[in-house]
Amino acid sequence: MEKIERLARGSVLARLLHNPLRYVSAIGFWRLIYPIKKQGKFARATTFFGPEMEVVLPSATEIYLFGAKTHDSEIRLARFLMKNLKNGDVFCDVGAHFGYFSLLAAQLVGKNGQVFSFEASRTTFGILEKNLRPFAQAKPLHRAAADVDKTLVFNEFPALFSEYNSLVLPEKSTANWLKNNPPQRTEVRGIRLDDFFAEGKIKPKIVKVDVEGAEPEVLTGMAQFLRQSSPFLVMEYLLSTGQNQAHRSAVKFAQSLGFQVFTIKSDGNIFPCKDVEKAMAERGLDSDNIVLKK
Repeated sequence: MEKIERLARGSVLARLLHNPLRYVSAIGFWRLIYPIKKQGKFARATTFFGPEMEVVLPSATEIYLFGAKTHDSEIRLARFLMKNLKNGDVFCDVGAHFGYFSLLAAQLVGKNGQVFSFEASRTTFGILEKNLRPFAQAKPLHRAAADVDKTLVFNEFPALFSEYNSLVLPEKSTANWLKNNPPQRTEVRGIRLDDFFAEGKIKPKIVKVDVEGAEPEVLTGMAQFLRQSSPFLVMEYLLSTGQNQAHRSAVKFAQSLGFQVFTIKSDGNIFPCKDVEKAMAERGLDSDNIVLKK
């Protein structure tokens, strides 16, 4: 993890020398081929914690090159999971994408634990399912965690922007890329996590939510569980986009249930945060992963 952090913060030359052939092929595809063809490329990556996973370039270039998500917030989140998930624990990954954090969690909770990975994108789910197949403790689910159990319209973007797939479209005024990359609208079945947890008698220790603006619906759909239990609730928080209001609403809702806001330190520990937006601005962060805990 420390090596990955040095590479992420280092020079272009350092990243190139880490794996020259892979670096040239990945960046060349991103800058030269993808803008013309507008089609992603399947690739295999070896994660820093061991297992291989399938990804699609260029959206997962960092995983392909370094075996990890390298944004500062994602490095800190990985360390948080490594500090808090133990053998036999239960982890719920809402918005799992290709399964990077689900795979890390599967390693940490072991065969005695459980990982439940929700992914609403039909295309992305196929990759997630393949990546989790070797792990009996991990269950991928092609459902959209929401506040209703019915068929919903889901927005899927081209390969480069697949991490923005969501039930909620970004604001055009804050997402210039949206004009030339319209989504494909698909259907997916919604699921209330309250129902899912109650039916399976599931009590996650950590619930990670990264759903690009649909966080209030996810939290509303598991309000009963949050009232009765005290999990770590990890949520992506964006500072300056049109989804900012959704994140504010989600935090306010969690606080009404007795949760407090924490930020993740560089060593993976958490500390209380009275004003998350002020803290992010002071650190020059436009996005971060925050922790909500009773």
